[in-house]
Amino acid sequence: MQQSNESSSIELAGANTNSDKLESLKKQLLWYKSFFDNATDAVFIIQPETWNVLDANDFASMLLGISKDDLIGKTLSQFRRIFKLLTKTNSPTVLSELSLDTPDNDSLMVEVSARFVDYEGQKLIQAIARDVSEQHALTDKLVQADKLVLLGQLSAGVAHEIRNPLAAVRLNLQVLRRNLAADAPEANYIETALQGVERITKIVEVTLNFSRPSVPDVRQINLNSLIPATLDMVASVMKRKEIKIELNLSDKLPIVAADSKEIQQALINLLTNAADSIKSKGRIIIESYSEEAPRGNKSYAVISITDTGSGILPEDLTKMFNPFFTRKPEGTGLGLPITQRIMHQHSGIIDVESTPGEGSSFYVKLPAL
Repeated sequence: MQQSNESSSIELAGANTNSDKLESLKKQLLWYKSFFDNATDAVFIIQPETWNVLDANDFASMLLGISKDDLIGKTLSQFRRIFKLLTKTNSPTVLSELSLDTPDNDSLMVEVSARFVDYEGQKLIQAIARDVSEQHALTDKLVQADKLVLLGQLSAGVAHEIRNPLAAVRLNLQVLRRNLAADAPEANYIETALQGVERITKIVEVTLNFSRPSVPDVRQINLNSLIPATLDMVASVMKRKEIKIELNLSDKLPIVAADSKEIQQALINLLTNAADSIKSKGRIIIESYSEEAPRGNKSYAVISITDTGSGILPEDLTKMFNPFFTRKPEGTGLGLPITQRIMHQHSGIIDVESTPGEGSSFYVKLPAL
């Protein structure tokens, strides 16, 4: 009888031990599940072939803007490429980039670190993803800045090489024109050639101004004071068409620190573009006002230039500040890049709104003092 009691005690102790181990295992699983759910990167468990999401953590749900219930079971076929990379390499982990779709139909660029994990004899993909969209946007801006620097170096050299032979061509054409009678048939050809030379000269000068570094003469100014003189300088451009100028300038515009000549050049570029976009008849509205920054810790003095012209094609909006990009037959494609550079030098902003067939609005914003 005593032996039976001892046997029962041993069995009970063994059962308690197994129960303790089971509880300990459950705690460990909950502990690891907590790490999984609260990881600061998005974690996905993907089933190959179906490309379904078997599991995902809270950050993955937040990253894609999809509830966790909707995310589990969702098909992410973009991971097919990750699967191919994993099957081709001897490395246990691969690093790549994917573009994932969000409910807003935006392509979210993510960097993915992935590996195979075995679960009950099935090979699954464990992927850790992080958003690199801002990093890509910053890289694009740095690439564009590097292009502008390189452009400045190349264009200055090319412009200087063109200048001297161009001056010789102009001089010889002028000598020929003086030696011909006014009614000579060749006179028209020479005049046309001289106009072409002047056109090339203008392009060279604009290119040199774009590439030439300058030291701004920064002073405290009211942007309203630049408007009259700027309109006088573009008067000849406006007179080519029937364009009505409308002014709506705020008498409470804040003072800014700026180089008046540089800002005036930016305004001339924008007004010229506005006039060029109008076919034969239209309006250009110039307004000034103050504007608070989105976070409310900064204000801007703003000049907006709105035209009733042809507008800008959606596909051109991302290219319009690229040097030499233009849709105008005689355009240099440097006006807007120069304007953008001037604004960046003044820690300012230039915003654009446009509707094809209706017109465009450009907003020049400078930090208020």
